[in-house]
Amino acid sequence: MKPDTLKELLAGNFICQFAFPEAYEDLTAAGDSERVDAWLAGIDRRLARLGEDGAFYVAPLQVHRNEDVSKVRADLIRFRDSYGLLTQMLNLVRLAKEGFRGVPGEYVQLAEIVLRVNEDSTLVAQLRELRIPGADSRWSNHDLMRRMLEKLKADGYLVLSNEASEIYQIAGKIDHLHAVLQYLVENVPELSEAPLEELGVGEEGQNKAIEQSDLLRNLGQDDERE
Repeated sequence: MKPDTLKELLAGNFICQFAFPEAYEDLTAAGDSERVDAWLAGIDRRLARLGEDGAFYVAPLQVHRNEDVSKVRADLIRFRDSYGLLTQMLNLVRLAKEGFRGVPGEYVQLAEIVLRVNEDSTLVAQLRELRIPGADSRWSNHDLMRRMLEKLKADGYLVLSNEASEIYQIAGKIDHLHAVLQYLVENVPELSEAPLEELGVGEEGQNKAIEQSDLLRNLGQDDERE
């Protein structure tokens, strides 16, 4: 086990072959993931993985107290609301890139999706409605889209594959987002017997939650057709 691998895990990163190739190779080496898992158990954590060949990440060893369960339920509901911008940005990429599936390893080229957005006034309107941190409404569509992709990169969902051509690649962390949001779409009414407002989610937040559910279903349409 390399120290840098453990450092990246403890920093909260999702270790996949696209974002952290060396650390991913380290964790997939025979016996290394077991050693990392054993070490993490000493700090009440475990090594988790998204599917059989997805990204590795650190998760709590277990949720065992009633107050912990209640907190997780409330956090999951707030998650969908607070990640509204993220789902909106990914949905815009889906609409602007033909055949986009949102899976790890998939490529997104800035020039390609900007061209598609410029051809569709509806997509332009969606782009300019986004509240992208650090962006200015006076910017060109190209600059806004670049800032959007850089935001996704900063959040760990994209990696820059080719700087000269501004080609990005989807990182393994995207699977975690899909899994959590899909769980919320299917189970929010059953997450708690308490109404959403009792968990601190107001009417506006509930409306946004419904909107994010719809966006998530859109993001999964290509997979369902296959």
